[in-house]
Amino acid sequence: MMKKFELRQSWSDTGSGSPEFSATTARLEIYADGHNLTKNENIWSRSIQDHVLVSTWPLAMWALQNWWRLLYEPLPSPARRPDMGWRMAHGLGAANHGFVWPEIMFASDGENVQIWSTPSSDDNQQSVRYIKRIDSPVSIPIAVFRSVLLDFVSTIESRLDAVGLHASDLSVFFKIIRDEEQNRDSMIYRKLEALMGFDPDECPPETMDNALKLYAACGEKTLSELAPVYGKGGKTEPLKPIEAFLHAPGVMGMPEFSTKSMGRETNSDTAPWRVAVEDARKLREEIGNRHKAIETARLFDLLGIAASDRDKWSPPCRSLVSVGIPAFHQHIKFIPRKRHPLSKRFELARYIGDYICTGDSHWLTNTDLGTARQRYQRAFAAAFLCPMDGLMAFLQDDYSEEAIEDAADHFDVSVQTIASLLNSHSSGEREFSFFTSPLSF
Repeated sequence: MMKKFELRQSWSDTGSGSPEFSATTARLEIYADGHNLTKNENIWSRSIQDHVLVSTWPLAMWALQNWWRLLYEPLPSPARRPDMGWRMAHGLGAANHGFVWPEIMFASDGENVQIWSTPSSDDNQQSVRYIKRIDSPVSIPIAVFRSVLLDFVSTIESRLDAVGLHASDLSVFFKIIRDEEQNRDSMIYRKLEALMGFDPDECPPETMDNALKLYAACGEKTLSELAPVYGKGGKTEPLKPIEAFLHAPGVMGMPEFSTKSMGRETNSDTAPWRVAVEDARKLREEIGNRHKAIETARLFDLLGIAASDRDKWSPPCRSLVSVGIPAFHQHIKFIPRKRHPLSKRFELARYIGDYICTGDSHWLTNTDLGTARQRYQRAFAAAFLCPMDGLMAFLQDDYSEEAIEDAADHFDVSVQTIASLLNSHSSGEREFSFFTSPLSF
């Protein structure tokens, strides 16, 4: 069942301040998958309320000003904390204007907008104390999230028109957004800005020219994964490392298996990890090894990398990503980044998973981001290298530290991989993730 996102507002006649504020004062309720994120304790009345009384105009303006980043910019990798600019674009509290907003964060994963929420701090001295926590994000399809925002802003625009506030700043911003969404070139431009972490028209023109060239050369799927890594918050000139990959040496291979991912074509609401686990099972069936450990040589074989080239599988320098670039006759130029033997195995398995998911016509991209594609890869690699049935048969209900270390040694994976699989299995959720809520930073 598709998860719902709701912004409910019921107008109130108790507003004050500027005309836009007083006209749009409302009892606001925000719901994500049935969780009421505005549920709060009112300090003055000493009561629990489902709504908060605010002007919804600042919230609508904040959403419009950060429209493209909300829809398309992901959470930075765990190694890089979200900076103030990111938090202002993705945190509801930035709507500000003197109102006490709930602590909610939004970040795109390329397919969904993920939503986190945390209660107000214990030392909160405000009149409202929010009480809802969502540590594991609720994922709302981008189209659904966008539609809810459009309806929300439209309602506020109609309210302003009804009280005689025509041609407001909100209407101007809203028209700009709608016009840009109707123009394919404008939409691509704004999306690329957002992926790199820039606000509209903040990105230097020369960087945008380069981004558009890479978009034409590499495609949207590639830049959606790499631009956030090498964007505004990177340590180099934006996007330059992506250009360098085009000319960098690599290891050539041609994947040699037929399994393709079909799970999400019939149900786009299926979580990436579910599809990944099923795809890993199908590939293991194809190679005739359902439960046993897989040798590293077999991973190279699956990627079609010749035995004589395997010693070259070593990154030339430290990198934030590994890529596979389509070359001649369905060959792929692999540029790895992992050196440790266990990390190298996991990277090889991620490449296999990404190829199953994307095919040979797009770049393969392995990053530390939390996009749907990267989560799929990690879940696939874990399930392919260490299938749960095989792991449980090996452990035989012994979950001691020694048994887990033995299992890691048997399947040639890290102890962290075993622990993550067991934790996910015991909780009934198999998402293979190491991400922390951005609200914890």
